[in-house]
Amino acid sequence: MATSAARRQEPLSRQRVVAASMELARERGLDGVTMRALAAELDVTPMAVYYHVRNKDELVALVAESVLEDASPLSLADAGWETALRDHLLALWETLAKYPGLSSYMINLPTLGTTESSYAKGARFFEEAGFPPRLAKLAWSFALTFIHGRLSVDAKLDRSAARAAGLDTIAAREHVVFGVDAIIAGLKGMLGEGSDADHA
Repeated sequence: MATSAARRQEPLSRQRVVAASMELARERGLDGVTMRALAAELDVTPMAVYYHVRNKDELVALVAESVLEDASPLSLADAGWETALRDHLLALWETLAKYPGLSSYMINLPTLGTTESSYAKGARFFEEAGFPPRLAKLAWSFALTFIHGRLSVDAKLDRSAARAAGLDTIAAREHVVFGVDAIIAGLKGMLGEGSDADHA
């Protein structure tokens, strides 16, 4: 981590604000990302931060966008759309898990925390895989919702209650792998039904 003197010498920019916010989110969780904490991290006044971002909502949106860029890209591979989707969703889960609380925030947004262009790219992936346009959007939304929902559950999980229910022997990744495989199996079945699924 840079020293206070080094931080003061480097001009404050929107990029530095986002980078520092991502570091705070990793260390303290999303609840720990406040304008005051961010200003202290950057060794500036809170007003200096507001010069680069309007409010915390905009800041978190920028963090979410940057975090998603760290995940593996979603694109059709020689192995097929199923493998490409599985690899992407597992990588996305691993990336988002490093930022506690971020998925709980993203799941409440219209595009699930992605930009409009990124959301459209996900839907296009399914269209290229053979899904009708409307079903492609639903498939992408469903896949993202599962990842965010699973992370939200893990973040709020009562460990003692999990032990009492006998669920403490199942690792978080095992839950995710099972869910992703179930999503892919279900989508394959819908794709096999043809265009009728688009009008259900």
